[in-house]
Amino acid sequence: MLTIEVSKIPLEGQDIDTSFTGAEAHVQDEDAFKFEGGALRVHVDRDDEQTIHVKGHLNVRLGLECNRCLDPISFVLDQDVDLFFLPHREGEGEEDEVELSERDLVVAYYRGDRLDLGDLVREQLFLSVPMKRLCQDACQGLCLSCGVNRNKSRCECVVETVDARLVPLKKLLE
Repeated sequence: MLTIEVSKIPLEGQDIDTSFTGAEAHVQDEDAFKFEGGALRVHVDRDDEQTIHVKGHLNVRLGLECNRCLDPISFVLDQDVDLFFLPHREGEGEEDEVELSERDLVVAYYRGDRLDLGDLVREQLFLSVPMKRLCQDACQGLCLSCGVNRNKSRCECVVETVDARLVPLKKLLE
C-alpha cells in the first residue's frame, strides 16, 4: 500500500517495504510502457511542522518497445529516493511561469492527511524512461519497404535515395 496517513506516522518514523502494482503507482493505463513490477523500501519521518521526509530505494521493472525495430525491451529503474513533502497550501504552486530553485527539485506537496507515494513512483518513472528507446545502440530498425526487422534478417529491397532539393533539376533533364 503506497498511501500513508500523515497523522499516523510515529515519532520514530515508519519503515515501508512493499511491492506494488501499476494501479497503485497510477500507471496502469499508460501507452508509453508496460508495468511489470515494483518494490519500494523507504523510511518516512515527520517533523512537528508536518514536513515529511521520505528516504530509501525504488526498484521498478518496465516493458518498453524499441523505437526502431519494435522489439520488446526490459527496462529496470533502480534508484535511491530522497524527497521532502510539505502540506499543500491554497494558491501555492499555481503560478504560470516559475523559476525552479534547488529546493524545488527535492520538495513535493501532499493534500490533507494523506501522502500518496504512488505519485512519487509515477513521477520517477516518467523522469527515468529514456526518450529514445533502443534495444541496442546499433539497432538497424525495420525496412521501410518490406517491414522486415533488419537486426534479424536481411532484405533484398533497393532503396533509392534522392535529395529532395535536386528533384526540380531531375524534372528539367526529363
